[in-house]
Amino acid sequence: MDALKKVIGGEKQNTGNANPAGQKDDYGDKGAEYVNKKYLNDKMSRDQLEKVTDSAREGFEKMTGKNVPDKFSN
Repeated sequence: MDALKKVIGGEKQNTGNANPAGQKDDYGDKGAEYVNKKYLNDKMSRDQLEKVTDSAREGFEKMTGKNVPDKFSN
């Protein structure tokens, strides 16, 4: 939770709907965007959200040894 607070602590940046490098939104990205808009008042940039979802995916894969399906995280 402290890592999330540290990421949120920065200045508000334009989140926009543009995906970096033309990536498609997966369920993890959509969920993170929803939480960002609903509860954090758009305090996190798109890049920050991508880092959070990537680290969550990597943590899941490290703990379980299974890959997350592309549908949920690309």
